[in-house]
Amino acid sequence: MSLIERPIGKETYELRADADGLLFTGELDLLERGGALKFSSSLRLAADLAPTRFTAKGRTYRFVNSDADVEIDAGVAQVRHLGTTTKVTLPREYFAALSYAPLSSRALLIRYWERHNRPATIAVVPGMPTRDVRIATRGTDTVQVGGRDVRLRRYTVDGVVWGRETVWLDDRDRLAAIVTRIHILPLEGVRDDLKEALPALQRLAVQDAVKDLTTLLTQTPPIADGAFALTGATVIDGTGRAAIDDATIVVRDGRIAAVGPRAGVAVPSGVRAIDVRGKTIVPGFWDMHAHASQIEWFPAYLAAGVTTVRDMGGERAYLVGMRDALAANHGPRLLLAGLVDGDTPNAFGSVTAGTPEAGRAVVDRYHADRFEQMKLYSLLQPDVVTAIMNRAHELGMTVTGHVPTSLGIQRAVEAGMDHVAHMPVSGDPQSPDTRAVIELLAKRHVVVDPTLPWNELLGRAPETPVEEIEPGLAKLPPALVMNYRSVTNNTDAATARSRTTRTLVTVKALHDAGVPIVAGTDGAVPGFSVLRSIELAVQAGLTPMEALRTATSIPAKAMNLDSEVGTIEPGKRADLVVLDANPLTDISNIRRTRWVVVGGRVRFPQIPR
Repeated sequence: MSLIERPIGKETYELRADADGLLFTGELDLLERGGALKFSSSLRLAADLAPTRFTAKGRTYRFVNSDADVEIDAGVAQVRHLGTTTKVTLPREYFAALSYAPLSSRALLIRYWERHNRPATIAVVPGMPTRDVRIATRGTDTVQVGGRDVRLRRYTVDGVVWGRETVWLDDRDRLAAIVTRIHILPLEGVRDDLKEALPALQRLAVQDAVKDLTTLLTQTPPIADGAFALTGATVIDGTGRAAIDDATIVVRDGRIAAVGPRAGVAVPSGVRAIDVRGKTIVPGFWDMHAHASQIEWFPAYLAAGVTTVRDMGGERAYLVGMRDALAANHGPRLLLAGLVDGDTPNAFGSVTAGTPEAGRAVVDRYHADRFEQMKLYSLLQPDVVTAIMNRAHELGMTVTGHVPTSLGIQRAVEAGMDHVAHMPVSGDPQSPDTRAVIELLAKRHVVVDPTLPWNELLGRAPETPVEEIEPGLAKLPPALVMNYRSVTNNTDAATARSRTTRTLVTVKALHDAGVPIVAGTDGAVPGFSVLRSIELAVQAGLTPMEALRTATSIPAKAMNLDSEVGTIEPGKRADLVVLDANPLTDISNIRRTRWVVVGGRVRFPQIPR
């Protein structure tokens, strides 16, 4: 198994027949960034492959703990999961699965689907109370292994994890390979005897993803495009200037042609006018710290009003394919930061550099693929960091990422880091040492994406419902909701609130010192956590206007795109969000999205299942 194309461990399983049907047992044993992940599961199946008992226990990611037990009798499931016990009446077709693991049981799910005449959906437990899984055939592939042809059947499985997985079975109905996700990061599993075929299979998975993303983005026609005008709304243009009441925005061929008070901006003859009185229009939002490892992220972003996304580390071929497909099909703009870590056993991802020469070569490869930035990770050594930064700057790229542990924040900034991911300072912002770091960040104009929503979710006390932190979760598919409800830690509500408060005090100190703060989620809840980042900025003490700019004009300037996007001004790309209420009076109104305008195309917000 590999995470961002780096081998991290294996899954073993046994499937044996007995008088009661089949018994599957699986063991997952991974080492992810130095941390051990172990997960055990069993699945009892009747003669027709219908589950009768399912158990799963262990960790499937660094902070995701799983403990489930499902017993099924006469179409009724007794489900224990996430500390609760429920009784679920199942439909005719059903199965049992929890997360990406066990990978090998995906073959049993597909075999069940085929034996039961390929139903449109299969109800899967645990769920809310169930999850609907959809399976589709995608073709037959022939790959070369050891000089011989091997034929595999390719499927997509949608809903075991959130979104689509690509799965291959061999001619004996065994799992051959799978492209899936571990939490929000790309994960692949391939049988030992088929390892050399994995790159070819990954390319096929990317091709399917591009096709499916194109369908998602084009299946619903826009409400308006070409030339149109939005009239009567309050416009918050993102510059920091006062809002414009009763405004008109004229859009032509994807660009803002004019904006201003209705009395001063005429709607050209023949141009459709859309009455948006009572609404508020803001620039399209940005997520400056994404890990969008599946296509469903992008419609979800649009549903929340996010029109530009910076991905901070994934698989190169997938990201390039997604970026180009989004550009061709009027999706959100995708900007790319190329991940690189030190050449050590605990490195994150497959792209590493242990020497200055290797570091420069990595930069050249990312630049050739039109990545905007380099993203440093924690285990890089100082001489390699210097080489990467210098080469990136020579090529017109900027540098972001984690502060390498070999340097620390001060040396990293002095060496040339342009942006810093996560919170770069700790301790009392008024202490001399912390104050000195904040002043250095301000002096060098280092952009900080503190990933506030991610920190809040990870620090949530078990007794605090996750929907209390992120109300957008109520609108999301069951597999995704279950994933975030499974994030646990050993803390209490008071400690969690105190930790969040300390973080927000630091954010306010950074802002007051002049450090550019941008909204970034590090994954979290697709789209909606960008909105949470804006809300948390207000809780930190920024005004609603300042908080909105952390997700609009400030990231646009940070990415050297402020002449193109980030504000509502003539000549700029028409990336807009039409809200039902004014966020300057209540910042939570950013969640009241009526329409999203991306590249001059007006869309209803729609969340993929």
